[in-house]
Amino acid sequence: MDQFIPGNKKAPDGSAPFGAKKGLWGILISQRLAVWLMGLEIAALLAGSFFMEQSKEVAGAMNGSFPLYLWITGGPLALTWWLWAAILLLALLTINTLCCSIESIKRKKGGLLTLLAPQIIHAGFLLILVAHLASSLGASKLTGQLPQGAAARLPGFDIFMDKVAAGPKKPYAQVELVSGGAILKRGVLSPNHPVFFRGYGIYLQGLTMEPYPAAYIEVSREPGATWAFFGGILFTAGTVLLVLLKTGQE
Repeated sequence: MDQFIPGNKKAPDGSAPFGAKKGLWGILISQRLAVWLMGLEIAALLAGSFFMEQSKEVAGAMNGSFPLYLWITGGPLALTWWLWAAILLLALLTINTLCCSIESIKRKKGGLLTLLAPQIIHAGFLLILVAHLASSLGASKLTGQLPQGAAARLPGFDIFMDKVAAGPKKPYAQVELVSGGAILKRGVLSPNHPVFFRGYGIYLQGLTMEPYPAAYIEVSREPGATWAFFGGILFTAGTVLLVLLKTGQE
């Protein structure tokens, strides 16, 4: 039986090998291009970890209370160049992934599951990229102390700290989410039990009774969390399906 060897001009059925077409389309569907892009992406992130370690005070703002795009557009290019490079490489990898999916569907080789498995993986990968983009544009994180009887304002509603109960057995903080004098939601914050509302997550970080009852809370917003969740499910499901199909063929 003839064996298809990467680099041959034609596959056993007489068609051109996947990614061996000439011209721009041949480059865009190249699996070698995907490997190079992923390698360069890793290199850019490694370089970024080095530069951020050298400039902790400036780089620490990445974990601040504003979206990542504000940090990258307002930061010095000498510090943020690696992140720009990483974004460009991810954009090229996205194009490569879409083109590979189109080419795979055009070829229609194998059964339905064999055709779908790589596309499910690609879809999961693209959803994860969408999740990172959404969080980069709209994520936020606020931390601070909220005394009992006080309120903190967020876009669209306020967090009112109704009660703080500190103790070794069951520490908790009872909050009310209000707007215009109306209570929108009541919730109880305790360790590993946040309250979610309108895309915000309210987390309890600590409690104190001195000099007055108060709770240390974190309020975070991750608009890409749902996209990342479904992207991870698709990526995992597609990978498992592809492995099972390949194992069955062998």
